[in-house]
Amino acid sequence: MPSGAFCRLRRKMTHPFLAEHEQFRQGVRTFVDQELRPQSVAWEKAGEFPRSVLLDCARAGLFQTDPWLNAVIAEELPRCESLGFALSFFVQSTLIVPLLEEYGSSEQKAAYVPALQGGKIMGAMAVTEPGAGSDFAALRSYADVSGDDLVLHGEKTYITSAAFADFLIVAARIPELAGEGLSLVLVPTKNDGVRVERLRTLGLCASGTGRVQFENCGVNRSQILGAAGDGFAQVQRALSRERLFGGIASVAWASYAVEKSASFARERTAFGKTLNQFQALRHQFAEMATQLEAALSLNYATLSRWAKGETVTREICMIKLFSYQVAQQVITQCLQMHGGLGYMDDHWTSRFYRDARALTIAAGTPEVMKEMIAAYMRI
Repeated sequence: MPSGAFCRLRRKMTHPFLAEHEQFRQGVRTFVDQELRPQSVAWEKAGEFPRSVLLDCARAGLFQTDPWLNAVIAEELPRCESLGFALSFFVQSTLIVPLLEEYGSSEQKAAYVPALQGGKIMGAMAVTEPGAGSDFAALRSYADVSGDDLVLHGEKTYITSAAFADFLIVAARIPELAGEGLSLVLVPTKNDGVRVERLRTLGLCASGTGRVQFENCGVNRSQILGAAGDGFAQVQRALSRERLFGGIASVAWASYAVEKSASFARERTAFGKTLNQFQALRHQFAEMATQLEAALSLNYATLSRWAKGETVTREICMIKLFSYQVAQQVITQCLQMHGGLGYMDDHWTSRFYRDARALTIAAGTPEVMKEMIAAYMRI
């Protein structure tokens, strides 16, 4: 099978994209192949997010609002081979910008959205705390009201892009305004009382994961995003969007890993023949392709309904449960196929493997997704 044929065949079988989407895809792929992938290993080794490249992404038209164009970007960007970079970009384009556009005041939108879409600034979503991840009821960060200001206290951790962000969208309680309800507050990282610490992670080295502490951090009340107390619903909608496009990206990323592994299998010889001639390995490729096609069909069907405005929260939980696990399993198998070479620290399969460990941790674990699906089933 020629290089790239696996992904082309996969899209042909389930193809929900229009001709203009595929034309857009070619431009995105060219940009990824020529501008991003040649630099990605250096980003990973340095553990730094290349801020200047955001400007290039903006000029290449990668900040989009159309769901199908965002799906194309989600499929193509992981081919840069730095999932840390791709993840941080997706945080900006499919999490931070939509939150501001949906809930922001005219002043907030003017202050942040054009700069974000122009690649000039970065934001981060600060929800998780040392003692609370998916358990939102256990979040403890809070803000006191002081005249026209809020005074924020608390700690957030495992926050993607925190180390490079210009501002944070912080989930906190404001008892005087919303009782025990969560609110989202826009907090510039340069404000007094904000301390950001870079965290060392197993993978996703270019994503800038960090811990953030707030101590008497003052922000104006006008920085509340939407209505005080609406934070839980806002975060849930944001998580659904993140899980949906993340599922599409994960499957595409794993499919790209299969494509690269197939090329390796056609070239690597053992016992006098290439690896792709061994039935055991051929069957492994067949199983991986079947799993990825099943995940892709679920992703596309859900995206089609979501784009029409239908409620698909249950199906998005299924994507997070199934698609992310399939991608993780496939990438693990790709490493195994490379044997000792895949175990080398600087090989692409070992980097992919480390990055893939986050798929079943971030944005909701399989256990949490199963509970949510069961609840939707009224079990």
